[in-house]
Amino acid sequence: MNSTENTSAKDLKVLEICKLLRTPPIKLTPKQFISHFLTSNHSEVAYLRRYWRQETGIESSVNLLYVLRNEITKTATGTSAWHSVIQEEAIKILSNQQMPKGNYPVGSYQSSMTVTKEFFSLEARVAQDAHLKEHMPFLHAILIGMIPSDADLTTNDGVDDLALDLLDPATSSDVDAANINVLGYEQPSDLRIQATLRFRRIVSTVCAMMSYAANRRCNAFQLTNSVRLLACGISERGHEYLNHVGLCSSRWTALAAMKSLSLDAQAKLKKSMSISPQCPIAPSICIDNIDMEEKVRNISVGHRAFTFRGTWGYVHSPDAELIASLDQSELTLESYHNAIQQVKSMTIEPRMFLPSREEDQTIRAVWLSQIAKVLHQYFADPKDLKNAISPTPPVVEQISPRKPNIHMLRLMDASDNSAEGVGQVFHHLLLQSGLSVDEFFGRLQPMDGDLGTVQNFNSLRSQRAPSAYPEDQLDNILFQLGASHTLWNVASTLFTHHFGNPLDSTDCGAWQYLQALGFPPEKAIQKKDFTLMVNQMEKVFESTIYYCLWVIMKSQNHKICDERMVLTTDQWNSIVIQCFNDYCSAQARKLASSSPKLHNTLVQLHDFSTVVEAKRAMKDGDIGRLMIVWKKCSLSKYLRHNLLFSPTGRKGHFVAKDFWLEIQNYWLKYFYNKSGIGTQIKRLQDIFSPNIIMSVRLKC
Repeated sequence: MNSTENTSAKDLKVLEICKLLRTPPIKLTPKQFISHFLTSNHSEVAYLRRYWRQETGIESSVNLLYVLRNEITKTATGTSAWHSVIQEEAIKILSNQQMPKGNYPVGSYQSSMTVTKEFFSLEARVAQDAHLKEHMPFLHAILIGMIPSDADLTTNDGVDDLALDLLDPATSSDVDAANINVLGYEQPSDLRIQATLRFRRIVSTVCAMMSYAANRRCNAFQLTNSVRLLACGISERGHEYLNHVGLCSSRWTALAAMKSLSLDAQAKLKKSMSISPQCPIAPSICIDNIDMEEKVRNISVGHRAFTFRGTWGYVHSPDAELIASLDQSELTLESYHNAIQQVKSMTIEPRMFLPSREEDQTIRAVWLSQIAKVLHQYFADPKDLKNAISPTPPVVEQISPRKPNIHMLRLMDASDNSAEGVGQVFHHLLLQSGLSVDEFFGRLQPMDGDLGTVQNFNSLRSQRAPSAYPEDQLDNILFQLGASHTLWNVASTLFTHHFGNPLDSTDCGAWQYLQALGFPPEKAIQKKDFTLMVNQMEKVFESTIYYCLWVIMKSQNHKICDERMVLTTDQWNSIVIQCFNDYCSAQARKLASSSPKLHNTLVQLHDFSTVVEAKRAMKDGDIGRLMIVWKKCSLSKYLRHNLLFSPTGRKGHFVAKDFWLEIQNYWLKYFYNKSGIGTQIKRLQDIFSPNIIMSVRLKC
């Protein structure tokens, strides 16, 4: 029987059934028949429809609904009626799908009085999104289906894994600054995955808003947003509107959460400073002075604008693996005192400050890498990267890129710009540590600070000596100058020495290079922007190397054009080595002594090289190369490895500890103090300073 005959037979059977339905004693329409068939309590009728809602027959039952939909929606009246039915059913489903009640993490309510830092972690946010999708699947699926996109939002292939990868900054690649959005969200390079994650964030946000609108105790998303908006410096009016539409909790709730987080941060700080038998040395403390103006518009008695002069810093807990690799007996206070006593009888000789034979080889390799970097960046590529001189210098002593364990101190109303102020700072440190006087001053306490802080501390210690009390002796405190301040001081001295006189056109100082590069020489040396000064020194250094390479390549008959060249390994190595021998070696400077201009240029090249190499070694976290630049004696491995750390836990992203503190100082001083939400010093001390490193940034 063909399909036409089959259809004809079905039609005949349907017509016969319809005729039978119209026969007395009870006449039924097809709709009445189907309705009674589905609602009848007769045992035999119920038996006949037993598979309609079971796994065996559910698919055909749903297909019957689609057939009915296609018939009804052929007219405008039918379409309107169908939409009304679907809307009513959707409302019932949405009303029945709600987030679980109760306290977080079992439920969806998080009190601002008990919130902790872990609640704002990215791991917690991923779990909250998963709960939204699990308990509100109907709304989640509808919103996903509404978004027009080429990205396949219904699958998890490659997306969930990426979301988890984004939780670990060590696996995140660098993002080009030109491609960063205004809000600074981190985005993957794959456009499909980027669109998928963005749309999923929109869907999760809408689900969270609707859940909050139905039950204001489902506030996990809103509480996170309220703290994030407070950290972004949004105005009270903007915060109030976003709370009104369900995007965040109230401003009062955000401030209450910040107070709870401050108490949690203080408790964790005390725990990190507690005595541990596994580590005889105390966590290092990095401090710096901070001055800010609190402006008052409505001046009155006792309510005037003033300049707050205080001190701030953080506690850096030592790395457990580093401590395990060291001799514990050499980290005690007694061992430190014995080493200090031996210094008194030590004979200081010039050879102690000169590089060894191995360090000379490292210095040469660093020079060659600096030259190769300029050659690779501006001129050519080596044909064989493996055998060519690498633009990357050799590693001498690498610091672990693990994310540091840092706890911010509470902003202290005591300035370290005098001996008396330093004493007040130590009093505040003692109170915040939660230790007794004997515990705090009974173990070796490493500290980082700038030159002024170290000098004031030494002045305070000399004023109190001799004393029988450890809190007055301060002989357990080991201050070391921060790596960034050391770099800035050295760079400032060298740059000033080689800068020259811009008013004299015959002066061939560094200002000539800056002017040729289009940078105003008068803005190069600024005490408020040392980073800019170091960057300009690097430009002067690279431009000098560039010219030296240009002279060498021209003498070797290499055609220099806009297109990049490809050099053989022998040509590449020959150019780099000749550039080092002719312009960068000690022999080259000695031979150029008869020409003052050339000699001064080579000396400037040598001096600027130390600053450039110190900057790059700090970024790479290679403390061995940095120590070769700064020839320091009797500096233990523990203290060396505490000069730098990687805030995000990524390789090649190291910063000096004191430089990182300067960045936090900027946030507190110029952002939270001038945005209208932190103009009260009390609020800066209690709320913002302990929580400033808590990351609430959303990664899409």
